[in-house]
Amino acid sequence: MNHQLTFKDDKSDKFWNIEVSGNSFTVTYGKTGTSGTSQTKTFETEETCIKEAQKLLSEKLKKGYIEGNIQTSSQKEKTSVQTPNDFHKEWEKIVNSKDLQNDLTKHFSYLADSSGFEPVIRKIFEHTNVVKINGNTLIVEFKNGNTLTAESPGNPSSYKKFPKSFLKLIEKHSTLKTNRLELGKCYFDFDIFDEGDRVYEIFDGKESNVLCPLKFMDNSDWIYHPTEKNKEGEPAIFPIIHELEDEINPVYYNIGSLFLKQLCDEFEIKIEIPVDERPVDPSADLKTNWWSNLSDAWKQAFRNQFENKDKEPTFETILTLERLNLNDSTISDLKPLEALLAEKKFKLEIIRLANTSVSDIAVLAMAKKKLFSVDISGTPVKDVSALKEINFLIANRCTELDFSTVAKLKKLRQLSLQDTKLNDLEFLHDFTELEQLNINGTPLTDEQILKFQIRFQKDRLEKNKTVSYGRDPLKLDIHPEIKDPLLRALADNRDYKPELALETGEKLLAQRAERKDIKQILKDLISICDQQWRKYLYIKTPEGEKNTSSLTKKKNDSNIYLIRTILVFLFPSRVSPIQFQKSSL
Repeated sequence: MNHQLTFKDDKSDKFWNIEVSGNSFTVTYGKTGTSGTSQTKTFETEETCIKEAQKLLSEKLKKGYIEGNIQTSSQKEKTSVQTPNDFHKEWEKIVNSKDLQNDLTKHFSYLADSSGFEPVIRKIFEHTNVVKINGNTLIVEFKNGNTLTAESPGNPSSYKKFPKSFLKLIEKHSTLKTNRLELGKCYFDFDIFDEGDRVYEIFDGKESNVLCPLKFMDNSDWIYHPTEKNKEGEPAIFPIIHELEDEINPVYYNIGSLFLKQLCDEFEIKIEIPVDERPVDPSADLKTNWWSNLSDAWKQAFRNQFENKDKEPTFETILTLERLNLNDSTISDLKPLEALLAEKKFKLEIIRLANTSVSDIAVLAMAKKKLFSVDISGTPVKDVSALKEINFLIANRCTELDFSTVAKLKKLRQLSLQDTKLNDLEFLHDFTELEQLNINGTPLTDEQILKFQIRFQKDRLEKNKTVSYGRDPLKLDIHPEIKDPLLRALADNRDYKPELALETGEKLLAQRAERKDIKQILKDLISICDQQWRKYLYIKTPEGEKNTSSLTKKKNDSNIYLIRTILVFLFPSRVSPIQFQKSSL
């Protein structure tokens, strides 16, 4: 099983090959025109190997790779920026040196770019045996048979996005290589990440934001962290280990010193490596003051997010939260969230604000695409336009809500506006991703709801004809609090059919002896009866409220059967269903 894939668009031109041999496979990937990077993985059985290889192949094809020939560096001549030949003279001095180890230490001293690594340089080059020059490559051979190759100097203008510490290395050698390590401008396969992965998110989903200065041939790439810094103010570096590809564990050496550490591991050189110290957070005082300045309500709200509700959480601990349940708390604003949302680490996905006095949620716009579910039920919130990226909104009992701002949330998949002043559904026709809608307890008339439902479903059917994966019909929930199917039938009896009320009542009465939820049934029946009775006397029209006597008898009969069912449930030995039916007629 051998496959050669290529991927090319406006930003990328790369290849990915896989070759299976027995119970192992080798993956080679990189930019088109280069030799790429190869990694081999071995399995217990050939069957498992083929299965894993096919899985990888399928993932690449899904991401847009296609089968096709590629050009590697052996097929396509590489071009490089011409640099002065002064480096050759320096190299020749090293080759002819009478104090080889000392001169090599001086030459490569630039790699000790973090404090304490000078002794490491000396220790490494104590083990050198001979130095050679092959064209534009300096070859350093060690006594144990290991080899370090160093390419000619690079042109810093080709590495504009890289940090200063890296550019200093490039001015000396564009690439340093051993059998297992490569220091330089390395290719990184960002396609291994999907939207939602931690690494994908910290780079805003853009491959162009990723800089890879070090590659460990066996199983990992080292990339610069986009925000964390070391003591020198240079970006921290963290490894992408292919078995743990979405973990972020930064180290705080500069890249030259990190290379020296890895070199000691590979060459089995025993020396004490300087401690990797995380720098003091310059904003530590600000974070401490942030907690001190919180109101008691907010402090308790944050404590409640953790198992130990009496322990005071740290700023860093709070940053690990992906959801905030602030329901029924006494907070009145969201200002404390500004400092949290300014941190890329904070991946707030869900926030619950029900029954709080929060009225302004504009700060939630800082969460961007990470936030997808919000509950503002029972709050005085008016404007929800800051929630343009969310998929789920619960805004029940929001009596001040401005529905023109809801109209801007076109990515919603589920929307609940129960017990609000919603009186128009037209704006929802633009919600092409909407799957579920709850409008129970709103002033909407049956005619409005039916008209909307028919048009929405018609538009969805037409839309489904033009896409590969059509969406399901909209679930319109008018009585979400009633779960029993028989009671739902009564609640949804918009045409006030007496025969439906009678038939459903009979079925409920037949189940009375075996039902264990009598109290809930009675509660729901009384609620349904009350809501329908209020509609029997008057119906709202554009001209105002007027008596509708033509519907009165039909509605009265329906409601009488509901009352009859309630009475029989309450007094089964005193009220005869048959007698009640006859008397009511």
